[in-house]
Amino acid sequence: MPHTIDITVPETVTATFVVAADQADPPLEFEGLPEPFAAEAAERLGTPALTVTAYRACDSPWDLHRPLHAPDEDEPETARRAAHHIGVTAAVPVHDLPFGLQLARAVTGAVADDVDGIPIDYDTGQVLPFRDAEPPGFALADDWLGAWPPPSPADPRCPALDDDPEGCACLELTTRGLTRFGLPELRMTAVACRHGLAALNVLRTTAQRLLPLGRTPGRHIIPRQMPLTGADFGAYWGTDEVMWHGDPLLVQLTPIRPDLLRVGPPADWPGSQNDWLWDELPPVMYDLCSYPPDSATAA
Repeated sequence: MPHTIDITVPETVTATFVVAADQADPPLEFEGLPEPFAAEAAERLGTPALTVTAYRACDSPWDLHRPLHAPDEDEPETARRAAHHIGVTAAVPVHDLPFGLQLARAVTGAVADDVDGIPIDYDTGQVLPFRDAEPPGFALADDWLGAWPPPSPADPRCPALDDDPEGCACLELTTRGLTRFGLPELRMTAVACRHGLAALNVLRTTAQRLLPLGRTPGRHIIPRQMPLTGADFGAYWGTDEVMWHGDPLLVQLTPIRPDLLRVGPPADWPGSQNDWLWDELPPVMYDLCSYPPDSATAA
């Protein structure tokens, strides 16, 4: 097996947001946006970098009947009943990341406020939580990565005991939203319910580690085995804090297809993947579900 893998970052990426509403008159000016977004919105609106389009729901190119993750369980159904869909799309060169995507999301929030609609991140499949304003800083943990803690157990029929690290292999976890950062999505399969949050944190940290690659278009050759550090895990949450000290966690990346990588233990790990999750992961990866960043840092 080769010791490296290839990742090809495109020149341009596209992000899509949708506002579901019962009226379809999106604002043409966004003077209420905070800086640095207001001036850029005025400059880019109507270009591929920032396009706002409205459709009747029956004519919409966006399918809101697929599963939607939401802080309020009633919001997905409300969005599906809406009469209109207002799309906010951004096609930006990767050197404009992450700002070009932040701007599109800020405009989405402004449109939703103006038409009293429900803002949806179409790339990750989630209803966006209420926020007073789009923060100028960036952290992947700020609802940019479509992956959430699974229920435990993932399957109510799962016979495994809560404390059994090898009791099942119910979970498949896959990120959504990394392709708009120029990167392949990440997946872990055959994960025991006991390790759901920890496996999710492995994916989150791997995404953070790969994130800088997405700023440079072209072919990147990277080691198949990648070290993850406590600083990487902290950076995911938008903090400079090192989340664990000591040895890095080694993960192996295996291409499934060009836009999807499998994440798992190193090839020389003698046991199962669930053994590896139980024995090798820092304890903080089993405990940390959310983290209030002291200050959002650029990726």
